[in-house]
Amino acid sequence: MMLLKKLLSICLLLSTMMPLAAQSKEDGRGRIFANQSLLSPVFEKLYSLEKNKKGKINIVHIGDSHIQADIFTNTIRMALQGKFGNGGFGFTFPYSLVRTNGTYYVKYVSNAPWESLKNVSPIADVGVGLSGIALYTSSQDFMLQLSTREEYKFNHIKIIYPNEQAHYRMSVTADALEVSGGSASGISSGTAVKYHTVKSGESLSVIGRKYGVTVNQIKAANGMKSNLIKPKQRLKIPGKGKAKAVKAVTRKTNIKEEELDFVDLATIPYCSSYTGDSLLDRITILPDKKDAMYNLNGFVIENDKPGIVYHTIGVNGAKMSDYNKYPLFFKQLPLLQPDLIILSFGTNESYGKLSDTEYTYQLAEFVNNIKKLNSKATILVMTPPPSLFPRRRTNPYVASYSVALMGLTNLPVWDLFSRMGGESGIRPRGEYSKMITRDNVHYTTQGYEAQGQLFSSDFIDAYNYFKNTKN
Repeated sequence: MMLLKKLLSICLLLSTMMPLAAQSKEDGRGRIFANQSLLSPVFEKLYSLEKNKKGKINIVHIGDSHIQADIFTNTIRMALQGKFGNGGFGFTFPYSLVRTNGTYYVKYVSNAPWESLKNVSPIADVGVGLSGIALYTSSQDFMLQLSTREEYKFNHIKIIYPNEQAHYRMSVTADALEVSGGSASGISSGTAVKYHTVKSGESLSVIGRKYGVTVNQIKAANGMKSNLIKPKQRLKIPGKGKAKAVKAVTRKTNIKEEELDFVDLATIPYCSSYTGDSLLDRITILPDKKDAMYNLNGFVIENDKPGIVYHTIGVNGAKMSDYNKYPLFFKQLPLLQPDLIILSFGTNESYGKLSDTEYTYQLAEFVNNIKKLNSKATILVMTPPPSLFPRRRTNPYVASYSVALMGLTNLPVWDLFSRMGGESGIRPRGEYSKMITRDNVHYTTQGYEAQGQLFSSDFIDAYNYFKNTKN
């Protein structure tokens, strides 16, 4: 019955998303977005913010590797905060703890090894939530420290996790953790060896939580190169004695727990939060209680100033269908109190050779899932940027997505693909030919900054048109 209701709701949403003749993308800087009038609720809030200098506007930008790097999005963040005010950095995730790329403005260190699982992987019960990536450790004495650059100091912070009860303590008084370069650490495969017979439906992460060890430790103990397991398979479970260590980047702990002053945290399901009087550039979190596994979904940092808070959520290689796999993502999204949600997908779908019909169907499902708990948020869709298949072969799918998206009637759409001149824009002698990397998919820093400037300019022009028309 629930499945039938879900299918009916998606079909209803799709019925309003069937392509019509593509609308003009620009009309004397009046009509820049398809269905631009649907942005009026956001523009009204921006008008009130600009006029009264009160409140915050939360923008949440969700996507793939183009978003995870936070070059494209940070260009937009700086432009909008320059006009409307800097309300804080927003959502942030410890990408560096699992050796992948992330923002320049927020740094993380920890004295314990952490593991991760992205939403692009097969479904696993490890708490893949708002970040699209599960981050977890079995270390019961870990310290994790977040620090920011001067321009993004904060006095409001949220710690987001997949549990409904409080899971962490927080201190605002610690010195910086000292870095010790790439030594080895972790629980080893000691003498107290146990064995586990895999049951149907179990994953390595589930088994690891049961015994208080990590996925990498199980793989190392069994000489495994992948996470694939099958029912009735017998696995060696490493003990906690002294033996071969699991490689991980570690940090020296120059902080003594007894010297820390812990602050009181307010707690609601999936989130603990703190508000202070003074601006901070660093916080340290520790376990609240002994547990077999600790899992984090990210942090939100803000200040007291009115303005824009620009949250970014990106996962390398992700498609909309990958986010759709995890209900926790949609349960945690309201924690960001979004006014505007921007969706940037299509590159990875094109490499999967997804038809424009299937693409819009997956978009409808994604939008439907978002709106269930964020009914007042405006959702804006971007077309994917131009890209090429290997050996510089034409990628016709991104062009077809652009046409399909610009024909929607129920969502505002910004056509990045056409604004960059389509495929010809990245071919030799094209305006952006020197701004795309050798893989013909990703862009240089200059290329992502150019994309961000295009959107910021168009968005502000559309807002100014709204304001002038209003006045």
